Amino acid sequence: MTFENYTEQRNALVQESEELINAGLLEDAQAKMKKIESLDAQFEAVKLEMANLNALKEQTQTFELENKSIENKGDLTVMTKLENVQEMSNETLYVNAFAKTFMGQELTTQENAVFVEMNNHTTANTGVVIPTTTLNEIITEIEAQSPFYADAKKLQVKGFLSLPKHSAIVSGDAKSYLESEATETEVNTFIEVQLGAKEVSKYIEVSFKLDAMSIPAFLEYLKGEIVERVGTELGRQSISGNGVKEMTGVLTALAGVTSQQSTYDATAGLVYSDLTNAVSKIGAKHITGTAIYASNSTVWNVLGNVVDGNGRPLFISDVVTGGVGRALGFPVKVDSAIPDGTIIIGNAKGYAVNTNQSIGVESERDLKARKTGFSAYTIVDGNVTHEKAFSILAPQV
Repeated sequence: MTFENYTEQRNALVQESEELINAGLLEDAQAKMKKIESLDAQFEAVKLEMANLNALKEQTQTFELENKSIENKGDLTVMTKLENVQEMSNETLYVNAFAKTFMGQELTTQENAVFVEMNNHTTANTGVVIPTTTLNEIITEIEAQSPFYADAKKLQVKGFLSLPKHSAIVSGDAKSYLESEATETEVNTFIEVQLGAKEVSKYIEVSFKLDAMSIPAFLEYLKGEIVERVGTELGRQSISGNGVKEMTGVLTALAGVTSQQSTYDATAGLVYSDLTNAVSKIGAKHITGTAIYASNSTVWNVLGNVVDGNGRPLFISDVVTGGVGRALGFPVKVDSAIPDGTIIIGNAKGYAVNTNQSIGVESERDLKARKTGFSAYTIVDGNVTHEKAFSILAPQV
């Protein structure tokens, strides 16, 4: 399958899905979207095999120059460089060294030197550093499957971090004054949000068959495992983390803030006024950047059935602008970490995530059981810093 064929088929399916949604045929639209997901999976498999093939094509033969001098029997031009011999960049060497280390393969002298340099440059490192390109791909895929976590404000401060959270204006808010009156000094109340160090860790165990993989295939496998396990947990904690051993999720942080919560009748279904009432709870300065987050089931079975006063669907499918569509002018994003029925409307920049230690990985080999174990982990914490940035709309039976 070529990229052109893939794009052509996908665009056709997307267009058909939009037409079905606009016609109110939601079940047929969902079937079309499953075909899109299947097509995406097929194309990803093709890309992986092409990556393996390209890796084999790019393998270069090396040779030793020791004792390979030649006798000058004539007028030879002095060679200042070796043609057709390319020196690998440190990044490429480290990618190979990283993969070989976890696959139990022997490193070349150059690979070992780069590996030692990358992992011994600071005593703060406790695990093996993931190659930059691979780490960036992991982060991109984590954020793709967890849009709320992706949209949150990101910080990278070592140790404990205190962030001020505005609570109230006690006095001195803006108002009109007579010319003879002095302007009151504004008095604000702030509370501190403490972001500490919560470790998110997942253990992955595979057989020694891993050793037979090509380096690109191994990296793709490891990336997928980290995204599926650590990434899913990061997304869940940003939504419903308990705040003890986990990040404080947005639902947990706002559980006692009644001013930012509203409900809708789960039996009768969500109606237009439920949504407009929920949006009205968001502070004006947070409206720009606001999005609607919900599970896939909630988007298509709850939000997708809402109509305005003229009977027109409120939710409009539009995959181009980010998310899966728009409602009330806001992007609608599918986040599987949100409980079915619950809708989070808000500006995710009102939630801060501080990373103490980026995603790392360690391994151990069990020769008797013929298995290799990987421990992928990261140290983070997160919490709401602006309560007025969010409005929680939940079903009431």
